[in-house]
Amino acid sequence: MALEARYDNHFSRPEDVEEFVQVLERFERGELSAEEFRSFRLTRGVYGQRQMDVNMLRTKFPNGIMNAAQLRACASIARTLTRFDRGHVTTRQNVQFHFVKLDEMPKALALLDAAGSTTMEACGNTVRNITGCPYAGVSPTEPFDVTPYNHALTRLCLRAAWANDLPRKFKMAFEGCTHEDHAQTAINDVGLRAKVQGGVRGFEMFVAGGLSTSPRPGYRLHAFIPADELLARVEAVVRLFGRLGNRKNRARARLKYVMKTLGEEGFVAAYEEEVAAIVAEGRLRQPIELPPEESAPAADPRALQGPRVAEDDPEYRAWLRTVDPQKQGGYAAVTVKLDRGDISSTQFDQLAELVEVFADGTLRTMNNQNLLVRWVRTAALPHLYARLREIGLAEAGSNTILDVVSCPGADSCNLAVTASMSLAKHLTRYLKSPGASADSVELARTADIKISGCPNSCGQHHVAAIGFHGTVRHAGEGRQIPEYQLHLGGGFNEEGVQFGRHIVKIPAQRSGEALLALLDLYRDKREPGEEARAFFRRVTKEEVSAALAPHLIGMTFENMREQDLVDLGQEKQFDVAIGRGECAA
Repeated sequence: MALEARYDNHFSRPEDVEEFVQVLERFERGELSAEEFRSFRLTRGVYGQRQMDVNMLRTKFPNGIMNAAQLRACASIARTLTRFDRGHVTTRQNVQFHFVKLDEMPKALALLDAAGSTTMEACGNTVRNITGCPYAGVSPTEPFDVTPYNHALTRLCLRAAWANDLPRKFKMAFEGCTHEDHAQTAINDVGLRAKVQGGVRGFEMFVAGGLSTSPRPGYRLHAFIPADELLARVEAVVRLFGRLGNRKNRARARLKYVMKTLGEEGFVAAYEEEVAAIVAEGRLRQPIELPPEESAPAADPRALQGPRVAEDDPEYRAWLRTVDPQKQGGYAAVTVKLDRGDISSTQFDQLAELVEVFADGTLRTMNNQNLLVRWVRTAALPHLYARLREIGLAEAGSNTILDVVSCPGADSCNLAVTASMSLAKHLTRYLKSPGASADSVELARTADIKISGCPNSCGQHHVAAIGFHGTVRHAGEGRQIPEYQLHLGGGFNEEGVQFGRHIVKIPAQRSGEALLALLDLYRDKREPGEEARAFFRRVTKEEVSAALAPHLIGMTFENMREQDLVDLGQEKQFDVAIGRGECAA
């Protein structure tokens, strides 16, 4: 059964493309100022880049769902309209395209619109893409599938004035799994976790979470709300933010600062005022129409034809370690590991064919910048692996320490200090190098590494077992050292979130050696059975600093090398260049 038979995955509207063309023409005629056009294009997913005369385009995929037509539309955009023939999956389950010329944007929007995908409110002071657990509907631990509720809330907010003229961006997420928070609800403005109480479907509701330079865990506003009150109660929170959020200081304009200013009691009182207004209008309960229960897609005989690998192939066995059984017997969810979230136009096209043959015609993007292909018959796994290997997407190690997450960094973002994508590549190379202790890397397998090119946490470094954010140190005489602040011990559990501790700053050029020394410290000092994340929460800053000392630069710079003045992936001496930021995933 293809996705279209179960969910209405179309969020586009041709009028949006027509409006963009008209407003772009007005701007080109000089009828709109650059600032007026900037505000308009941001709410349509079009961002400026560090480079002149090119832009980034972001398209929304609620709950991360992409069907074959949308994959092919992305292939066309990457192939014909971008400079480097690729798209990029973000930590909010979006797909971004970089280096697109402004006059090419109408073509890109039209391609997406024809496939049912929209860029409306993908950026700007809006309700952003509503993310969700990629295992929704197939998780063995979920009380129910959260996808229809995500889509209903998306449609409520999409193009609604009250939801898209806000002081700053507003982020929401849904989780269905009982013991894991794949959707990271604890760091969203609104986080919703599926619950059943007295036989009634509903949600545990958290508010005012967030990362950036001052991370804050979500506050539990409700232990349980019935599902038919979901839309009204979320609307109340969004309206509260629109009314009380800081519109003068963008640095203090997120919902978490409203909570900080009002305090918990004041926030709840303001929220109840908004709820009371909705109750007075008779809109508290709004039943959400549910699609039929998900059933297995019709078997395609091509899935068991063509190339296949031997069951005892060692590379195939390693890949199987991150294939998850579904609650539906005989089916599996397959994670496709992407290199730093990047995917080529050819791979978009090839994946469109594979999900039609092996799955239900869809896949889901994940907030660790990978893809999840569901409804794969277990008997077809050797065939799917062989096909993925042919297109360069069969690498093992997804959802492990080898699966490094990174924001685009200084490759394109104006706010970035360092080239975070280059650090991700650098660390991965070190983890796989002959100089790495195989024991240390394997023992730390469950740890994750997340990288941001600046403190704003688009790469989510605060919630990683091992996190890095880009910074700079001045070494006198106009010299600058690109460095990374190391964060340790962050992550999620069924109780919420813990943020990593600031430990030490590591020169970019020494980060690979420092990471291996950190893993060796874990190997040598861990307690029996202690997982890496727990160790990194426990180990002292002094112990880590001592273990990494040979890879740090002292305060007097006596051990600084010329190479330390060059960022990873660059050739000339580092010179931090930060502009007006528009891109924050």
